[in-house]
Amino acid sequence: MTNPLLLIIDDDEEFISDFTLVLENEFKCISATDVEKGLEMVRTKNPDIVFLDLMLGEGINGLDVLRKILMIDEDLPVILVTDYAEVDTAVEAMKIGAENYISKTPRLKELKLKIAYSLENRILKSRARSLEKEFQKPYKQIIGESRLVKELRETIYLFAKNENTILITGESGVGKELVARQIHVHSKRKQKPFTTVNCAAIPKELLESELFGHEKGSFTSADRRKLGKFEIANDGTIFLDEISEMDLNSQVKILRVLQEKEFERVGGTSPIQSSARVIAATNKDLEELVAKGKFREDLYYRLDVLPIHVPPLRERKDDISLLIDHFLEIASYELKLPLKVFSEDAVNIFTKYDWPGNIRELQNYITRAVILSSNTIIEPRDLDPNLLIDKAMPEVKMKRIPETWQEMDRVRKDAADKASRAVEKVFLQNLLIKFDGNVTQAAKHVGINRTNFHKMMKKCGL
Repeated sequence: MTNPLLLIIDDDEEFISDFTLVLENEFKCISATDVEKGLEMVRTKNPDIVFLDLMLGEGINGLDVLRKILMIDEDLPVILVTDYAEVDTAVEAMKIGAENYISKTPRLKELKLKIAYSLENRILKSRARSLEKEFQKPYKQIIGESRLVKELRETIYLFAKNENTILITGESGVGKELVARQIHVHSKRKQKPFTTVNCAAIPKELLESELFGHEKGSFTSADRRKLGKFEIANDGTIFLDEISEMDLNSQVKILRVLQEKEFERVGGTSPIQSSARVIAATNKDLEELVAKGKFREDLYYRLDVLPIHVPPLRERKDDISLLIDHFLEIASYELKLPLKVFSEDAVNIFTKYDWPGNIRELQNYITRAVILSSNTIIEPRDLDPNLLIDKAMPEVKMKRIPETWQEMDRVRKDAADKASRAVEKVFLQNLLIKFDGNVTQAAKHVGINRTNFHKMMKKCGL
């Protein structure tokens, strides 16, 4: 592992030389004898720790310099150095954000302990900040009272008490990340960080750095040391979403973490221990990918210790009315609009739709309806017409494959007629929704007489 980078800001060149000589075997030391150069090095060199002389020459106040350093990097540990170890000044410095306070003649053992403590504290600050962000997010309970959801909740509570790796499967949009978060908040790790990595959203050449971090200079754009998600998660939970998209090289490294409980930063040489609990998720069949050689079999079995399947929305339609109420509250709050409700007819349209995009698609349509509706009650006319197409466009079904041109032509005309009728049905349904079922107004709007409109409705089964 690359030695930590220490920046010394002091106008005493002799002290800098002595200090560097004492620490150079374990740390990489750089220095600045004036404030502006020191601040520039904080910006450009990205040190791991700064030693700052509290009593700089020319009347410069070290506390003012401390404030400027922390404005550049609020988590950077700064240890103040002075011959004037005044208690009041030390207390003020600690209040501003100094990490520690030493004299210019410290004992070597004490100095190294304070450095080690400061470096470790920086990692803890990073983790705490990550944890704080997680607690600020509104993680709701899984909504629904259907049998499938009740079984899912029971499994979540059971697995939360266990420490083994979990594999969550389910279609896109069903709420796999929510399930992972619920496992975390019901586990003994709930006060620890929950970190997420979307394996499909990160280029494969950057994924290893995102997961395990990197040392400064390990590749072209690595201008500073970066902590990876596993290091930030530490003894919390790390959620690997869309793990099926992870390349085989990264899979090997994940397997090592699961087996050996350790990893190395990119460009590093020393192993870092990890006790993070791993929860992975995928919307693909990993067994099928294993058979095709696109996913490691040994990793699959390491992940699939505690499997959870999240059901698609079409299999739990009894929950749709509860989900509608839930997402209506969220949409109204986020859009700063009065709380709205769905009419019974509008709810019926939602329950008849099969929701290929699952919960995510449902929330999108609800948000859209809240925006489009000018009334407090959302009617069918306020809904996206695409909600009607799912049932209205049947697939072409044949009793047998045509063997002659004449048969093919007959089947094609029959299929075209059915498709035409489906389009007409969607067209009429949308008009009736728009005009609240008033046939006369609907017919007038499209320029046909009322009788013909009724005939079209009859042919389409309306």
